[in-house]
Amino acid sequence: MSGPLPSGRGDGRVGIVEGWELRKAHKQDANSGAFKGLAFVLVALILLVVGGWFAARPLIGPAAAGFFEDNPGLVNAPLISDLLAAEFGDRINAPEGIEEAEVEFVIEPDAATLDAIQASLVEEGLLSDPLAFRYAIVKDRVDELLRPGTYTLSAPITPASIAGRLALAPDPPTPMTVLDMRFGRRIEQIVAYLQQEVEKGELELDPKEFLRLARNPTKAMRDEYRFLAQAPSGRSLEGFLQGGTYEVPTDITAEELVFLMLDEWDRTTSKYVAQARKQGISFYDALIIASLVEREAKVDSDRRKIAGVYWNRLDPKVNGETGGLMQADPTVVYATDSMALDGTDVAKWDEYLFWDLLGVSDYASVAVDREYASFQTYQNPGLPDWPIVTPSPASLAAALNPVTKTKLLYFYACPDSDTHSFAKKLKGHERNIAKCQ
Repeated sequence: MSGPLPSGRGDGRVGIVEGWELRKAHKQDANSGAFKGLAFVLVALILLVVGGWFAARPLIGPAAAGFFEDNPGLVNAPLISDLLAAEFGDRINAPEGIEEAEVEFVIEPDAATLDAIQASLVEEGLLSDPLAFRYAIVKDRVDELLRPGTYTLSAPITPASIAGRLALAPDPPTPMTVLDMRFGRRIEQIVAYLQQEVEKGELELDPKEFLRLARNPTKAMRDEYRFLAQAPSGRSLEGFLQGGTYEVPTDITAEELVFLMLDEWDRTTSKYVAQARKQGISFYDALIIASLVEREAKVDSDRRKIAGVYWNRLDPKVNGETGGLMQADPTVVYATDSMALDGTDVAKWDEYLFWDLLGVSDYASVAVDREYASFQTYQNPGLPDWPIVTPSPASLAAALNPVTKTKLLYFYACPDSDTHSFAKKLKGHERNIAKCQ
């Protein structure tokens, strides 16, 4: 990458004293800076002549260093340059105490001036002697080479090593890739997608490591993302891995991707935790219902009604016909997919057909293993144990603002339609099905 020279470097020459340049940050101080520089040089020369180098240097060396800050042109002045070299010689090579072997430092396009870079280095804890750094930069005229970009600083990190690295070109741009992490995918489906991207050479991460972290989030994750406390102990991150389009480095790690998706969930969706609390609703229950809505709804206008149907099926005051059974087709498919995946190598998951309709019309008759019994919602009342996907914010909003007053208990979409028909009674539901035939 390259960019324009920082402002204030090429046009900051404001005066000449005995053949060397004096630079000032503000032109209105140019003349006074030049005269002060000349006066200092004359005094220094007199002291050196009268007192000798070894006697006078300890006296005027620190003064020269302080005067250099406002008069960087002194770096090339006869004799004064030697004083500055002696004063800064050890300081520019003093390690900054950074333990990491390598540290990345970024110069933003709008902050490529020496002052801005110096301030940023100090702020990031990479620089404790700004004046020594400025000396190293000006001495080798690196200030004329500063460019935006990312720079890898290698240990030992010193003012001189930082200046030397900034004199070179920035690191090559990191190869990036775009991940389509769309909503409605379960964790294992995300892993299968990542496996495909790895096989295409678009990613370098380990899909199995992503799966391990998603199924068994670390204590550090739970501590950092307090919203995960909404899930019962031992639950996976299902429901919290935010969908969307992510542009990421091709060398992103599995852990970094998990954190990135949690960050995005926190940014876009965590607000619903407080909303559920205000409404006196279990957020995790709402998350589960939202995951069902995500798999069922094809148009936004249906989301709140579908959410209302599921809440009504939990309400004993309304669910006389359904008896507390959720009767959710996606949960049954989730269970059967889970059983199939349990016996399949993760590397082969990208060949698996998720959310297949099983080729059966009677979901109530599908047998599932005990581990996934709660997902056979035609046989077992109540919600499944955890979400089946991470729902979109739209589905979660619908789950927290459902249409329940109409006491709907059924919905059905014709095979060639994206919209659903709703009914309060089984007879009305059967009529809606018949209309599709």
